[in-house]
Amino acid sequence: MKKLYTAEVIAISGRDGSVQSNDDKLSARLTFPKEMGGTGQGTNPEQLFAAGHAACFGSSLSHVAKSQNQPVSDVRVKGLVSVFAADDGGFDLEVVLEVSAKGQDRQTMLELIEKAKNVCAYSRSTKGMVRSTVNYKE
Repeated sequence: MKKLYTAEVIAISGRDGSVQSNDDKLSARLTFPKEMGGTGQGTNPEQLFAAGHAACFGSSLSHVAKSQNQPVSDVRVKGLVSVFAADDGGFDLEVVLEVSAKGQDRQTMLELIEKAKNVCAYSRSTKGMVRSTVNYKE
């Protein structure tokens, strides 16, 4: 594999701290969400993961559609990342992506979405490790 890019971010003090990228393009305060006993005053790792996965999947869908000569427009991907307490004391994630786009019929969109799952770096990296669902919303 050929490395294309490496993101560099430091997390200080975990979920009740901050994250900062080496190029200063990302700087965020982190807090536990209210639902997990925190203040909810900052962002959290699940929101960051949802944003990254949704953005990556949207770009992958557009790329696949263009490469198949079946262009799409107005691609929107809502990322939902849920945290679950596991029986062994650890934690698990679940990802749901809700995809909408214009330009192709439903069947074609479903086929493009299936192909995008094999292109998106997040989808490929979490396959078989994180419960994931991708839904098409017309």
